[in-house]
Amino acid sequence: MKRQYTRTEVKELLSALERQCREAAKLAQIAEHEASKHSFAAYREFRDKVGEFQALVILIEQRLRNLVDSRTDDLRDQFERLDTVMLALLVRASMRFFFVLSANPVLPMGAREIFMAELRSLHDAHQKLSQPAYAGKLGPELERDLDTASQILEEIIDKAPSLLNFRG
Repeated sequence: MKRQYTRTEVKELLSALERQCREAAKLAQIAEHEASKHSFAAYREFRDKVGEFQALVILIEQRLRNLVDSRTDDLRDQFERLDTVMLALLVRASMRFFFVLSANPVLPMGAREIFMAELRSLHDAHQKLSQPAYAGKLGPELERDLDTASQILEEIIDKAPSLLNFRG
């Protein structure tokens, strides 16, 4: 038999999710600033925080499915609101970070691998945003930001292979 979860357990995780969201917002600002100094460290921290957030999302989704209480609408609404805020944050932070980096003629070593992972992440965000629960909640501006981030990222990835050619 599957374990059942209480509203209190889900609410505690939602509080943790909200904290992760606030911390990620701060890290996104730092990452954008650091990108202009050609540094990936702050962006990696931001992405690690997003990873923690995404792990919590998986736990919460599972708990919402196995909630003792049949009334989940309020919890699901709060969950989807936080998830939507984080998706918007991820897309906007990525777009700004990539925009700054795209101006650099030379990218640091390892850039290509980071950007390939980012392209996957943006694709996942796009998939999630097209689900009925999320569709229309973010507005056309975020859809444009997502497309812009993907285009900038593809340009950077096109630039990055030249870094990996040591023959020359």
